[in-house]
Amino acid sequence: MQQIQILLRFLKFYWQAGTRYNVHSPFAFAFTEAVLEDDRWFYAFSEVEDLRDFLSPDRTEIEVTDLGAGSQVTPGRRRSIGNLVKYSASRPFICQWLFKTVAHTRPKTMLELGTSLGISTAYQAAASLSARFVTIEGCPNVAMYARKNLEMLNVKNVEQRVGRFEEVLPGALQSLGPLDYAFIDGNHRREPTLRYFEQCLEHAHEGSVFVFDDIHWSAEMVEAWETIRLHPRVSVSIDLFFIGLVFFRKENKVQEHFRLVPWLWKPWKIGFWDLFRR
Repeated sequence: MQQIQILLRFLKFYWQAGTRYNVHSPFAFAFTEAVLEDDRWFYAFSEVEDLRDFLSPDRTEIEVTDLGAGSQVTPGRRRSIGNLVKYSASRPFICQWLFKTVAHTRPKTMLELGTSLGISTAYQAAASLSARFVTIEGCPNVAMYARKNLEMLNVKNVEQRVGRFEEVLPGALQSLGPLDYAFIDGNHRREPTLRYFEQCLEHAHEGSVFVFDDIHWSAEMVEAWETIRLHPRVSVSIDLFFIGLVFFRKENKVQEHFRLVPWLWKPWKIGFWDLFRR
């Protein structure tokens, strides 16, 4: 039933979503070109996807301390590494969007809530090697595998912290100072998501970007996303269905909200004259 609800949400989103040809905001258009329409295959993609392929058949089971909303597919505390790769790690195209978002915004301080096995962590870290990047994982067993994976990929610009977000997040934010970038993917429930947003918001500035994973995953996450994107400090929001991004640009006097997909997902959105301008 839950999967059917997600499918219905996607169909509604897809019907309403625009493409590069519907965006008239220079800021949003630049984001669309850099993140959704840049089809280059960067050096880090192959390395991380090789790791994903290596981990996918691993049937080693570990006990998972799930501090969030849990899995819709595999309930229970024992899960295999391959299962975590399939159902908990962000999919390749989403990881590539994250990489390109980091490359486009060039943050100097980065935060991730929910390391999982470190796949999305590696993508984001590769896009800004000089940034200070703190990632937090609540489950010690999963964090141990993430640490090994990041070492295998020779990722050196990530500081991993382990523990409940409620206990670890305040210290991480204090150590980072002004927060340029945050990826929140740790607890798919309304109240904790809003709480983490408010905590991070205290360290945000005009150039910050916050990314939220699975914003249409459940009714609670839909409510959380609506509250976040309409927050008075948010000037621009971009809904990509799988992730949502908010910006805090002071030059935007009126809030702007976008639902976007790559133009190839809706090719008929190209106007007749656009065919000749490409």
